[in-house]
Amino acid sequence: MDTILLRRLSGRALLSSVLLSSTLHAQSVAPIRKTIGIAFGGGSARGLAHVGVIRWFEEHHIPIDLIAGTSMGGLVGGAYAAGMSSDELEAMLGRTDWDEMFGSTAYRYKSIRRKEDMRAYPSRIELQMGHGVAFPVALNNGQQVDLMLARIGGIYGNLASFDSLPTPFRCVAMDLRTSLPIVLDSGPLPTAMRATMSLPGIFPPVETGAWVLVDGGAMNNVPADVVRSMGADVVIAVSVGTLADTSDVSYSAFGLINSTTGAMMRANTRRGMAAADIVVNPPVRMFSGFDWRHAKALEEAGYQGAEAQRTQLLTLAVDDATWQRYQSTRAARRRPHLPSIAALDVRGATRNDERLIRRRLAPLVGRALDVRALEHDINYFSGFDRYLTIKWELVRDDEGGHVLLIRAIPRRGAPPILMVGLSAQNLTSDEFTLQVAGRFLAFDVLTPGSELRVDGALGTNPRLGAELRDGFGSSMVFGAVTLGAAKRRFDFTNNGDAIVAQYGETVEFGQLDVGLTPGRHLELRAGVQAGHYSARVDVGNPGLPSLSGPQSQLLASAIYDDQDSPVVPSEGLRVVGYARHVMSTPSLPASFDGARSNVGLTQAELVSSYFWPWAEKSQRVFAVGGVGSSFGASPLPTDQFVLGVPFRLDAFSLGARRGDYYAALTGGYLRVVGRLPDFLGGPIIVGGWLESGSAFDLHASTPIYTQLGFGTILETLLGPAVISYSVGSGERMLHVGFGRLWR
Repeated sequence: MDTILLRRLSGRALLSSVLLSSTLHAQSVAPIRKTIGIAFGGGSARGLAHVGVIRWFEEHHIPIDLIAGTSMGGLVGGAYAAGMSSDELEAMLGRTDWDEMFGSTAYRYKSIRRKEDMRAYPSRIELQMGHGVAFPVALNNGQQVDLMLARIGGIYGNLASFDSLPTPFRCVAMDLRTSLPIVLDSGPLPTAMRATMSLPGIFPPVETGAWVLVDGGAMNNVPADVVRSMGADVVIAVSVGTLADTSDVSYSAFGLINSTTGAMMRANTRRGMAAADIVVNPPVRMFSGFDWRHAKALEEAGYQGAEAQRTQLLTLAVDDATWQRYQSTRAARRRPHLPSIAALDVRGATRNDERLIRRRLAPLVGRALDVRALEHDINYFSGFDRYLTIKWELVRDDEGGHVLLIRAIPRRGAPPILMVGLSAQNLTSDEFTLQVAGRFLAFDVLTPGSELRVDGALGTNPRLGAELRDGFGSSMVFGAVTLGAAKRRFDFTNNGDAIVAQYGETVEFGQLDVGLTPGRHLELRAGVQAGHYSARVDVGNPGLPSLSGPQSQLLASAIYDDQDSPVVPSEGLRVVGYARHVMSTPSLPASFDGARSNVGLTQAELVSSYFWPWAEKSQRVFAVGGVGSSFGASPLPTDQFVLGVPFRLDAFSLGARRGDYYAALTGGYLRVVGRLPDFLGGPIIVGGWLESGSAFDLHASTPIYTQLGFGTILETLLGPAVISYSVGSGERMLHVGFGRLWR
């Protein structure tokens, strides 16, 4: 009996020991759980809803072990895979300037030379002339997108596998050469993210190896099958597109093309999503693919979409301890610190540009990478428009050190390029000007760094001219030679209602300048111009003589421009000054009875504009001012200062008020009330302004005019369009114009 009892007690002790050991082991080893993968779908701006989905997962402790994404889903998914949280994603999107990211190539980063090109030709269309005439490869060069993606993933360098990221990642692009979907799983993370979101026609394709990659949305817009192939036990698909059949079919040629493309995309998306166990459909139908500026609302839609699948998703939630281990593992795999740069490498740039890039970036070597300083320098070089885009990567040298690699991506088919523009505006209630103009621009014509401009215009005030400009070594000093011919028409009105006389000038000239460009925003130049001048009366009696003979003058100019748009800036200062002294000009005929003459004329003018945001970027306040002086001379009316130009007492018709001197100041308020789709145009702006000033002669009374104006400006792909109305000083004028409207 005692033996049996002893055996029973021993057996119970052994069982208790085993149970205790199992309990302790269970507490020290994480429980086995299912591997959860998410496929983030494409949908342009609607893809911002993915941030809200991620936030919902974080709040409810649902780990994301594997990620695949396409297009915008590749951007958001790649950023999360790189270690960013939903808070960091939201902060990044809140700081993003979508006008620069997905609008036209950013004006603020242009060099002063290229800014003047954009002001002269505000159309966003540039023709490539390198191999015949062709339209540009894309409406946006992708420069600012490249920089944003490098901030997200540049620190990881050239990865052997994206499995080494904090969260393993894949993204889908399409190769134009093979017509196959490409699942990107290695290499530089920013390059992969850039490839998956390269919308054809919007951004240039990404060329890597033998591939020419564009947005993968047409092939696999929600890559749930890719997530399954990565080894996920549970696959969640987040779709921000439309998969339902449509009853609306357009029977126009372009409509059928669009419907066919949409049907193919839906079919491929359904095929990829068949691998999903759970589908999240954020309510984003009310948003368009261009609603980038509604990031907050789209994030909320993503959160709501996840909440709608709460019952299914909560079965995947883990306890606090497991969640903390998941977070710690991600944090440990993230690279929090930028490395020290051991060396610099430059690829794709010309020999001269490579030398300039190396010299400017040399201070970055031997210290921790300063991304802000690097982006500033890259924007400086990209502002010369010699390359499609300039990007940076981190690579390893043979000793394991970090090398900063700068890649200059050449523009296919350009340079040279041809800028074109159409300008039209009314002079009176029934008289319009119309001009079609173009500028041919070529680089490195004679020596590295030189450039050639050839300008031509037909219609009102036709012209033809060419300027060859070259720098002196690596200094800021340049020289320029210009040859040109131009005609200019002067209209004289009867109280601004009708043109009663016209006077025409013709000039053929040569010009030699020396100048200085101390920085991206400033150019100074001075020179001498000589040629032949002639003028005659075309219509009516303007009270001016016919002239013909040689003319020469000394010229000087200065331009400073740090504004962010050539049309209606949201911020920045622009100052333009010029001066001239006439050394010789045709003599007035003895029959001309008048006290005015251009002999020995000296003139100067200073014009400036300043814009600054008011409350928010969509609202802005501005001031425009100008002064001009003839320094005691009495020039012919053709060389007097005029009122009636935009923001200079424009209730007058152009030239209705002239003077040897002028001063004018305008202040106003503008507000963005809408937008054209990104890539097709810009903001729709309304506003009002108050103008005051005068054009006057030295020994005459000086009336001060005050006028009130209001209007609408629409930034289109082909240039700005404006309609405005000004009233005051007994005058009123309705202005309608398109193209280059102000200087």
